[in-house]
Amino acid sequence: MRLLGDPSAYLRMVFVLIGSGLALSFGLLDATVIASLVLSGAVPIWIVVLLGTLLVAAPVVGFGLVPASRSIEAAAAESLLGVRFPDGTPGPALDWAQRRRSLGWFACHLLAGAVPVALVLLALAVGDPAWVTVCGVAALVATFALGQGLAALAPSLLGPSRAERIAALERDVHRAVQRNRIAREIHDGVGHALSLVTVQAAAARRVIDRDPRFAAAALDAIEQAARSATADLDQALGLLREEGSPSRHPAPDLSAVATLLATIRSAGLQVRADVPPDIAGVRPAAVSREAYRIVQEALTNALRYADPPQATVTIELSGGDLRVTVDNPAAPPSGRRRTATGRTGRGLRGIEERAAALGGTMTAGPVDGRWRLAVRLPVTGGAP
Repeated sequence: MRLLGDPSAYLRMVFVLIGSGLALSFGLLDATVIASLVLSGAVPIWIVVLLGTLLVAAPVVGFGLVPASRSIEAAAAESLLGVRFPDGTPGPALDWAQRRRSLGWFACHLLAGAVPVALVLLALAVGDPAWVTVCGVAALVATFALGQGLAALAPSLLGPSRAERIAALERDVHRAVQRNRIAREIHDGVGHALSLVTVQAAAARRVIDRDPRFAAAALDAIEQAARSATADLDQALGLLREEGSPSRHPAPDLSAVATLLATIRSAGLQVRADVPPDIAGVRPAAVSREAYRIVQEALTNALRYADPPQATVTIELSGGDLRVTVDNPAAPPSGRRRTATGRTGRGLRGIEERAAALGGTMTAGPVDGRWRLAVRLPVTGGAP
């Protein structure tokens, strides 16, 4: 009675009857061929049975193993059985494990459809009115019940397999890693430029009346920082859009560290640097790129916090490692506190993530009254 009052049960009945139509078509074809062979009397009975089996099995197996059958049956299951797949309508079967499950589902669909057909044929064969009524009611109840059963079975046979779920989780993890990487790029690149803009704009505003030359130099530094931020933002947007072509502005590496030092000095930070002349040749290339971002973030922090505005940068190759050390006279505030530029500090965590991703280490903290950041990145092995 509950099923009879459920509108969705009638849609499930339609799905079962579609299977009945397919089963009846296969049965009529098979019966016609077998009857012709039996009446001819020229074909041994075992050949008749074998041929009849092949006539049914071949199209069933053929359709069930076709990759698109999974999509077709899944769409029908969603529309008529009311099945909801958590990850959306399944696509074509891409491997043999999926194809076997699709074949199993199609076989279940046909067998479910064959049940009401068999009951109706039985009623017609007996011919007794009472028996016809019993078989008709049984066929109706069986159709409703089979629809419920197929609705419960569909997710396990048509839904994602264990291997597909693992692959989906791996894709989710990859996307999360990519988003985290993009967030670091925006923080380190655009955030660095905005910090320079903020510091220079504040300095220019204070001295614009009494020192126009310094104010003009500060405005020039703001312009250069804005251009750099635009390039970095274009790089980050290219990653977000997953563009197939490389960005017009490739990510900077240690070959650009001299430009970085000049920019940060123009912003008012006195930097003493000890950088080998051949540092641009560091490989893998990923180490060079990440090391540049680490130096950039460390100097940006020094620009915001150092008092007096001074910093020392040391980059060296030692024992198969690239070592980057940046220190300044004052330690930055601990934790995620709001800074004078109005931004929330996340730089140290980003540096630690960059180092860990390359198999390196990072330490940061006060040493002899100075704030020191030390990063070690392996430069042997790995792909550029």
